[in-house]
Amino acid sequence: MGEPAVARPSLVAGRVEEQGFLGAAIQGAAEGRPCAVFVHGEAGVGKTCLVRRICDAAVGRGFVVLWGQCVHFGSVDSPYLPLVNALEGWFESASPSEVSEVLAAVPAASELLPSLGGRASLGAVRLLSVVDGLVMAIASRWPTVLVVDDVQWADPASRDAITYLVAGFRSQRLAVLATYRDEELAVGHPLHSWLADLIRLPSVSSLRLNRLSRDESEDQLALLLGGRPHPRLVADVIRRSDGNPYLSELLVGGVTLADDGLPADLPTELAGALLGAWHRLSARAREVMRMLAVGGRPILVDDLTGVVAARGIGAEAVVAALVEATNSGICVTLGAGTCWFRHPLLADVLCGSFVPGEAGPIHAAWAKALESRSRTGIDEVRRQGDLALHYQGAGDLESCLEASLRAADLARDVRALREEALHLSRAARLWPTVHRGDAESVGQELDLLERVAGAHRLAGDDESIFTAWSRAHDLVDERADPLRASRVVRRWSLSAVSTGRATGEPIRELERAVELARASADSREYAEALAGLSESHTFMNAPEVAQRYAEQAVQAAHRSGSNEALTHAYRARALAFIREDRSDRDSGECLRFARMTHDPILLTQARMVRSDYLDARGRVAESSELMAEGLSDIVNAGALNVVAGLTRVQACQLLMFGRFEEAGRVIRQGLALAEGAEGTGDVRLAAALLSTRRGDLVVARLHLQRAREAIPDLEDRPGLMAPPILAECLLADGHPDQALEMLTRTLAVQSVDPRVADEMLMWGARAAADMAQDARDRHDGDRVSSARSALDGLVALRKDLPGRPFDVLVAEDRVQPAMEALFNAETRRCNGEAGTSSTWQEAAARCAAAGLRWEQMIASWRWSEALLDEGADPSTVAAPLRAVHQFAAASEAHPLQRQAAGLAALGKISLEEPAVATPRRDALPAPFTALTQRELEVLSHLIVGRTYAEIADALFISKKTVSVHVSNLLRKTGTSSRQDVSALALRLGRSTVNPD
Repeated sequence: MGEPAVARPSLVAGRVEEQGFLGAAIQGAAEGRPCAVFVHGEAGVGKTCLVRRICDAAVGRGFVVLWGQCVHFGSVDSPYLPLVNALEGWFESASPSEVSEVLAAVPAASELLPSLGGRASLGAVRLLSVVDGLVMAIASRWPTVLVVDDVQWADPASRDAITYLVAGFRSQRLAVLATYRDEELAVGHPLHSWLADLIRLPSVSSLRLNRLSRDESEDQLALLLGGRPHPRLVADVIRRSDGNPYLSELLVGGVTLADDGLPADLPTELAGALLGAWHRLSARAREVMRMLAVGGRPILVDDLTGVVAARGIGAEAVVAALVEATNSGICVTLGAGTCWFRHPLLADVLCGSFVPGEAGPIHAAWAKALESRSRTGIDEVRRQGDLALHYQGAGDLESCLEASLRAADLARDVRALREEALHLSRAARLWPTVHRGDAESVGQELDLLERVAGAHRLAGDDESIFTAWSRAHDLVDERADPLRASRVVRRWSLSAVSTGRATGEPIRELERAVELARASADSREYAEALAGLSESHTFMNAPEVAQRYAEQAVQAAHRSGSNEALTHAYRARALAFIREDRSDRDSGECLRFARMTHDPILLTQARMVRSDYLDARGRVAESSELMAEGLSDIVNAGALNVVAGLTRVQACQLLMFGRFEEAGRVIRQGLALAEGAEGTGDVRLAAALLSTRRGDLVVARLHLQRAREAIPDLEDRPGLMAPPILAECLLADGHPDQALEMLTRTLAVQSVDPRVADEMLMWGARAAADMAQDARDRHDGDRVSSARSALDGLVALRKDLPGRPFDVLVAEDRVQPAMEALFNAETRRCNGEAGTSSTWQEAAARCAAAGLRWEQMIASWRWSEALLDEGADPSTVAAPLRAVHQFAAASEAHPLQRQAAGLAALGKISLEEPAVATPRRDALPAPFTALTQRELEVLSHLIVGRTYAEIADALFISKKTVSVHVSNLLRKTGTSSRQDVSALALRLGRSTVNPD
């Protein structure tokens, strides 16, 4: 493998300490302390890129950089080649006067440089002084960095010249940076002794570059792809490149930010780079490396020796081959007599070099070696898994099936969920071939398929689940085993929907599942089929039918005595009666029975329905706590198939509360762990929302693209609640007309949850307002009318759907009134009404009361905008506008931050928060003389726009006490709100009430 010799962009991820070290060395040279630093590491680790980055920075500080590249050929016939190239490069770029000045100092330069017509007639020793003279002539005029890249290939004369330069260090403004590949230095390589001599000098040091950490690799990919990559893509790259930056770069060739993993095939350029060093090995060593690759993972040398013996290669030859491969940087020793490839990707490439049938005997030999060993725990899972792969490679499918089942059982025992699912899937694929349709084995195969689906249900792979249920659907005999058939039909139909193979609710299939189990009315299968049918009718907005089936499901579940059936049944009834008080008990019972099952997915579904109950009553903070608890439990249990759904719910709640940083952490976790189409769609929606609010529209589009690839009809899926997110993204992207059309088209489908429909109505008003405002700016009266008409149509459509718009089920609900206030304010904006500041002020206050921090800030921005339009005093506008700007800056909500800054500039308002200063009592205006000292302190905080919570923290009192003080302030000053009393104080005496 070789790093390219041409210059590449100096994109460096991480390497903070290394950059600091080299930067200090360069700075020391600029101050007259010359130095030499030898930067070393394996090929592709980023030596050249790091040095180039340092040199780019040095050029910006006035340094001259002389860059010389050593090559792997021609060194004997081309003395001083890298140094000549470095000097020639400078002569080409320097001005004529600069060149003349340097040449005047070194008359013999023409004997060295081909561009001057020289033929190198001087001997090599004499030319040494010419090289030194030219470098020193340049360094005497400008601070200089001399780079010798890949010095392991340097000709002897160049090494002598570097020694000569370093030995002559006094106070020159010169830094010598040399790079070399330490893994290619075989024993006896001349560089060893040369470096050993140089490193003893006080001005010489070395810097080793190791592979990148995970965070550094992620940073590198972000630089290469132009944005934060999907965590699974990061994991794929690290798994295959092991942190080598050059391999990582080649791996993502052709990959985009929309991709969540690497393609199966290695890029041609990467395969060629990996095979370069292998081709330089002897024939015997190449063969040993191929056999090592078939081993599949780090191998004991004794095992390798035994396997290779089957090919007629003796133990001494194996050792010699390993030594040769190690000296060439291909192989590494991992301790305890274990060896493997320095770059594991090479194993994949070598395995692909076998012709069909050639690798079979090698796999058989590896299987024989593994059969004689025994391990414990996860190591035994791996041994059985390796055995299965080698049996398969050797063509022994029956042994492969047996080993796969043993590995799955062991994986289940140690809770290795993904490994269990992997081994079970292999067993399921092999079963029909091994048993060749044996009628007696059908029941066993069905048991296996159900286990496969169950394992992937936890590990997270919707496609594997569907494959298993599809095969079971084909095999099951409805007459011979109706209960199993009911179970299979129900699971298969739901899996078809989750993988996008079917749309809508599978009513017909679920009715079939009910009929198949009806004869066993006390069975778990009957109860669960009824519960599934009830939920489908709920999502189809047929509550009366859903309620009838839910009641039957609960009765059947109690007869069955199954905790699983009871969980399903109470979930169905809680959803069917979600707007009634009885849903409180049913959602609680669902959660209670789910805990008894110890099934993390059932427990998650129970938490979700409990969350739905809380959300329907505006108790979003409780709902968020429940989701956070559930997400933690699921991650700990390793049930990755439901992580994404919880991620979306919790992340959207956190974004609602304005807690962007926490939402980002939750989303990153979801992106890393989400599996399957529904999981991908779920978490990508949340990621798109966060990216939109932070102004990363390109990234938001990529997230939405991946969401649509996973779930093409995502806006028509009631459970996803996608339309509000899609509308916000469309508005941020400047497409309010598309947002209105989408909201109108999908409102009826989403009205299964009236609160979602109401949120969509608010977004429809916002889209219409954006559209109308833009049309007014362009004097387009027809488009203004279209916006109003579209909003009227959406409002009329909502009135025809179940539930009164913005209805509240309990008086404590603060969310619905906040949504209604926002809708009213946006409607007035759409209509172009004047004097809307009080409407926006009310919306901001209602959002604050509901804890909807993000919408509070949006309303506060609009409130500030309306105040300016109405000609309000800048001091009145300052408090809400500063609060918006402060929130946006802290949350990195860049679009909102720019909007606040633009308004501030328009109104000539400083966004710097004034210092809080308690006013002097002897200078108070009349309305404020009755205030206590504590009330004056609270007033000072109100004037600069502090919230009750911020005031409480600053004065070490409770929020309730702050509220009492504010009430006293309003009563004593005859004002009606915190904003009014602040404005009054500023009008009556800014300098006495708040000196700042």
